[in-house]
Amino acid sequence: MATAVGTSSIDIEAAPEKVLAVVLDVDAYPKWVDGVKESRVTERDAQGRPARASFIVDVKVKTVRYDLTYSYQPNGVSWEIVPGGEVKEIKGSYTLTRDGAKTHVIYDYAIDPGFPLPGPIRRQAVKIIVSTALKGLKKRVEKSS
Repeated sequence: MATAVGTSSIDIEAAPEKVLAVVLDVDAYPKWVDGVKESRVTERDAQGRPARASFIVDVKVKTVRYDLTYSYQPNGVSWEIVPGGEVKEIKGSYTLTRDGAKTHVIYDYAIDPGFPLPGPIRRQAVKIIVSTALKGLKKRVEKSS
């Protein structure tokens, strides 16, 4: 089974710090991320940021559970799946670049769901995941500004 990959970007009317704060509020994801039924931070790093989080997500064909670990870069955050769960692979990142009063956000995402799903459906699902995540992030950040 191949990994499906997607990348997209969006401009958000807020500073990168504000965008990152929404991204790192993992416990609030069920309120604004489509399909996330439950999410919670299970470990934090020395700065109080998520180091590991647990998710329950309705992916339409089934409900999946997985854990992610987080790493931080000067301009964003990335994550990857903790091996051994239902989903074979998840990797992703948000890269944030200040552009005046806006933030340019690039979202990279890769998934191998670990269960049979035809290639075209898998690729279309990633496009939807990336697009929905960026639109939801923009709406959440700009609403709280």
